[in-house]
Amino acid sequence: MPIYAFGDNVPDISPAAYVHPDAVVIGNVQVGARSFIAPCAVLRGDFAPIRIFEGSSIQDHVIIHVNPKTEVIIENDVVVGHGVIMHDTHIKSRCVIGMGSVILFDTVCEEDVYIAAGSVVARGTRIPAGKLAAGNPAIVVRDVTARQLEAAKAGALAYQWLCSQYPKNMRRLTT
Repeated sequence: MPIYAFGDNVPDISPAAYVHPDAVVIGNVQVGARSFIAPCAVLRGDFAPIRIFEGSSIQDHVIIHVNPKTEVIIENDVVVGHGVIMHDTHIKSRCVIGMGSVILFDTVCEEDVYIAAGSVVARGTRIPAGKLAAGNPAIVVRDVTARQLEAAKAGALAYQWLCSQYPKNMRRLTT
């Protein structure tokens, strides 16, 4: 599993988290319990910290990086979809970041935010709690629905369940 120290910074990965062997985790990175890091995700904490709290999923081909004197914070029960790029951002609890989105510097997504697939959240943007943002640049288009809140919860729970299943059920067949 490619997990690397960078200088004195060593990743801190909860034993109750799951990091796929083909993910890359470098340096000042914290991964909380029941968080799932999928294949080909890259979490590069070489300049500053990346903090992933409990129960969040970082899906395939997500890239998370951080500039000096900043940080990335992903709070509890967040779902970060396939192919997302994130840099210097704070994603609060129960958000869903849609596939292929780009979340740029100094952004904040308050609780229960949905970012639509393929959106670009511009530098310095703050998305208020319970809103759906879409587009390039992403703008708030409406409130998140009760159905979307339930889907976000179900998605987070599904990936938390996978944390317990991958160690027991995944096995490499070829090299």
